[in-house]
Formats: sequence, structure tokens, C-alpha cells
Amino acid sequence: MGVRSSAVVPGRWVLLGMAAMLALAAFVFVLLPQWRAPARGPVPPAAATTPLPKPEAARAATEADASRTVRERLLAEEAAARYRGESESLRAKGAAIWAADEFAGAGKVAEEAAAALTARDHLRATEGYREASRRLAQIAAQAEAVFERALADGESALQAGSSAMAAQAFRLALLIHPEDPRAVRGLARAEKLDEVLALYAAGQARESAGKLAEAREAHAAALALDPGHGPAGAALKRLDGRVASQRFDATMTQGLSQLERSDWAGAEQSFSAALKMRPGDPPAADGLARARHGLQREQLARLQREGIVLESEERWDEALAVYRRAAAVDPTVDFARAGISRSERMMALHARIDGYLGDPRRLYSPRVRDEARGLLASLEGETAGGPRLDRERQRLEAALVRASVKITLQLTSDNATEVMLYRVGSLGRFLAREVTVSPGTYTLVGSRPGYKDTRMEVTVEPDGPAPRVFIACEERV
Repeated sequence: MGVRSSAVVPGRWVLLGMAAMLALAAFVFVLLPQWRAPARGPVPPAAATTPLPKPEAARAATEADASRTVRERLLAEEAAARYRGESESLRAKGAAIWAADEFAGAGKVAEEAAAALTARDHLRATEGYREASRRLAQIAAQAEAVFERALADGESALQAGSSAMAAQAFRLALLIHPEDPRAVRGLARAEKLDEVLALYAAGQARESAGKLAEAREAHAAALALDPGHGPAGAALKRLDGRVASQRFDATMTQGLSQLERSDWAGAEQSFSAALKMRPGDPPAADGLARARHGLQREQLARLQREGIVLESEERWDEALAVYRRAAAVDPTVDFARAGISRSERMMALHARIDGYLGDPRRLYSPRVRDEARGLLASLEGETAGGPRLDRERQRLEAALVRASVKITLQLTSDNATEVMLYRVGSLGRFLAREVTVSPGTYTLVGSRPGYKDTRMEVTVEPDGPAPRVFIACEERV
């Protein structure tokens, strides 16, 4: 319904108008006869059969008529104003378009009412305007149905590819609801429809020509203009599927070619990419497994070659690291297990030899010399060694020879002190004596009754001069 308005005269003006009407009536019925008929003598008595009405009754009747006339006129004007407001509201909503006959009929009734108002037939004017408003109300009741039908017609026109009809339908809907988002969006689509259809047709033609990339570009441009265009969306989805299928086939072909060339790393990359395109695809999964198996074999072969080189250079710690990497790749490979065992054994041998050579004085101990000789004996059957092991064995043999030479220790005393040489035995009393010993540190202890014992240590080096030692107890108790 439109906005109803009424042209109602304010109350004070109604009262003033009624007062003016009463004054005019008084003038007409009371004062005017007196002015127009001055006294010319006695007035003859009126006939008894036609008595004149009383002046008070005439005035009351006139006032009532005037008041009724004003009320009727005001009601007619109010009905006219209401009709005009409702008519303008419906006209703004396009009623003259979507209800042309009904709207025109209401207007014709209003014109007749306006003619009655001009003729001062207020009652007929009021009825006429009210009838016109009733007809407008019936038109207004159809607005929502017309709006929904206009939206539906617009969508149908869009689907049919008729931009002009779609635009007309959505503009009609916008007359009824100017800010409705569906109508606004529909009109925007209709205004772009011709361009969208041109792009869609171009995409179809390029797809037929096998130019998938160009076809996809055209359909994507159509969707960018109108995301709701179903055919372009379906075409883009179809093209994406075809492009993806071609890309998958090309990737699989590349992976198989790489397998044939033993390009395991490249094949692994290709089949991994194929599985991202189609997760779980059996041929792609099989290709990836073959590529990784080949890559593993290649890696193990490389590690085995590297380990052999390191062993030949007797770099056993590095060889051990390589064999451990190989075992991490595949714990079941024999060369990795054997290489780890061999590397650990050789590292232990070198560590023992280095322990003797790092501190040759340890060999001065007979027990240590025996251990070193046992180690040398075990090296005789070692096949994993090389020049480095031979050099270290020769150095150890030389160190053992040096630690085993005999050196004459020259001792002097007072012939009264009993001398004991630890690790050798008692030497008794003497003035001078020579004792043959091996390199090392020896302890001499002298004792004599009535004197404090004396003690001293003597270190015998294999390369130095023979030590000369005097030992005697000289401090009395």
C-alpha cells in the first residue's frame, strides 16, 4: 500500500468558517430585508392562512446546512488527498506497468470523483475517491507476487540468454523493491550477459579446436564477469578435468621413461607428482615403489664403493660411518654388516697399538711387554690391514726391542749396608757391583743395624749411559 495523506483543514479554521456562514445568514435574513424595504406606513396584516416562519428557526436551519456542507467538502478533500498519496506510491513502484488496466481504471474513477468535487457534489466525490483507493489497495496487494514473478522471469531470461528481457524483468522488480540484493545482482548479471555469452562461445570454439588452455582462459574470464553463469562453470570444470588428465598422463609417461633410463631420483619425483594429482592411483604407486627400490639399490651400491675406498685407505672410522648409513637404508645387506664388524675390529686394533706407541714407557713393564707381543702375534693373520697397519706394527716391534735391551747398572756401597734391588733381589754387602737390567724404574733399599734405612729410585733408559749409583746407610739411629 502507498502512503496515505489527507488534506484536513485545521479545527480553528472550521470554526471561523462556520461563524462567517452564520453571520452571512443573519445578514441575509435579518438586516438585508430591513435595508431594502424601509417603512412606508403600517404594514397590512398577513393572511391568516400563510403565517411567516419564526426568524430563530430559519437561522438554525441555515446554520445546520452550512455546517453539513463544510463537513462533506472536508471529507471529500481528505479522500482525494489519500487517493493521490496512494496513487503516487504505487506509480513509483511501477504499478502503471505491471497493473496498467487496473491502475488506469482507478484513475478514471478518481477523475470522475474530481469532477464531482468541482461541481460541489461532495458526497459523490467522497464515494468516488474511496472507490479509487479501494482499487489501489487491490493493486498494492499484488505487488509481492509481481515482484517474485519478475525475479523468476529475470532468471529464466538469463538462462535463455536474453539480456534485454532479463534486464527488463529485474528493473521491474527493482521498482517494487529498489534495494533488493537478488534484483540488484540479477540486473548486474543481465547487463554483462552479452559479454559473458561471447566469452563462453569463444571458449567452446577453442575447446573444439583442441586449444584447451585458451578455452579455459575464456571460460574463466566469463566466470569472472558472472560467477553464477552455470554453462561457463561447467565448461571450466570439464576443462580442468581434461587438463589434469593430460598432465597426469604426461607425468606418468615421463616417470616410466626415467625408470627405463635408471634415473631413479627423477622417476621418484615424477611418480610422487602423479600421486598428488590422483592419490592412490595403482600404476603411479607401483612406479613410485619401483623408483624408490632402484634408488635404494643405487644408494647402497654407492655406499659400498665408498666403504671399499675408505677401507683401502685404512680410514676405518669413516668407513664405519658409511657402513652404518648403508645398514640404515637396508639392515639386511651383507656388505654393511660385514663392513661394520671389520671396521670396528680394525679401529680397536689401531687403538691398542696407539696406546703402546703413545706411551712407550709402558713397555718397560714385563706384563705390558707380554701383552704387546701377543698383539703382534695376532696381527700376523690379519688380512684387512694395509700399509698403515704394517707401519704401526713395525713401530711397535721396534718399541718392544728398545724396551727389552739389557743395561748394566753400576752400584757402589760401603760394604756394611745390605742392599736390596726390587724386581731383582738381594745384592748383599759390597763395595762395587754391576747388575744387568732392562729399561725401567727400579727401587734400591739399604739397611744396616744401628742406622736408618735408605731408599732411592733409579730410572734406566735404553738410550742413555749406564747409571752409576752409590747407596749406604750413613745416619745413625
